[in-house]
Amino acid sequence: MSEPARSHVRPPGTLKRSAVVGVAASLADLVMLALLVHGLAVAPAWANVPALSLGLVIQFVGNKLWAFQDRTSDPAQLARQGSAFLAVEVIAFLLNAALFHLLSPLWGVPPLVARVIASAAVYFGFSYHLWARIFRPAATTQRS
Repeated sequence: MSEPARSHVRPPGTLKRSAVVGVAASLADLVMLALLVHGLAVAPAWANVPALSLGLVIQFVGNKLWAFQDRTSDPAQLARQGSAFLAVEVIAFLLNAALFHLLSPLWGVPPLVARVIASAAVYFGFSYHLWARIFRPAATTQRS
C-alpha cells in the first residue's frame, strides 16, 4: 500500500507554534540546568547534558505533533523521522554545547544566560529549517 502524499507547504503558524515548543523545551532545559547547577552543585559542563536531553524529547514530540501538524503513524516513517531528527539534533547538541562552553566557562557569561543565547542561535540558525524537511503534514488533497 502506498504512503499518503506529503505536503511541502508548512501549515499556517508553523514557525510560531515551533517557537512556542522551543520556548517550552528551553524552559524545561533551563529549569533542569538551574536545579543541577544551583541545587545540586553539578558543574555547568556536566549539567548541560541532561538539560539538553530533556529539551530534545520535548522538541521532537512538540514539533512533530503540534508545530508541523505531522500525524504520521506508520512505523517505518516514524523511524525515518526519528533518525533524521536525531541526526539534526546531534549536530545541534554539539553546536549548543560548543557555544555554551564558549559563552559560559570561557567568557564568563552566567550559565542560564549562556543557555538562552546558545539555544536561540542554534534553533533559528540551524534546527528549525531542517525540521521543516523532516516533519510534513499529510496533503489535504491528493493529485490524480
